[in-house]
Amino acid sequence: MQDYENFIKDGKRMVLCTFSTKHLQKKDKVRYYYALKGRDGKSGIVKRAKIKHIGKGVLLVPYTYEEEVKQFFKVWNLDYTTQNVIADHHIEIRGIP
Repeated sequence: MQDYENFIKDGKRMVLCTFSTKHLQKKDKVRYYYALKGRDGKSGIVKRAKIKHIGKGVLLVPYTYEEEVKQFFKVWNLDYTTQNVIADHHIEIRGIP
């Protein structure tokens, strides 16, 4: 029980965002992922907002950047959902570059 209480007390408030790019044409998907991850030394929103790209269509976003990410999704006209979560400060994602 102590570990759980410490996790809640020391955890970081985050937002789990899921999104879909199904409606985008292939060329727009490429442009979207460049805006998301960056290209040619220009930083995408993932780096700028300290986001963890967990998997295809899933982002773990620091709470303070929630509105910025929502606006990003709206600019790209993406369907998305958000869920408030508490995460460990040192999130390790294995197998994802």
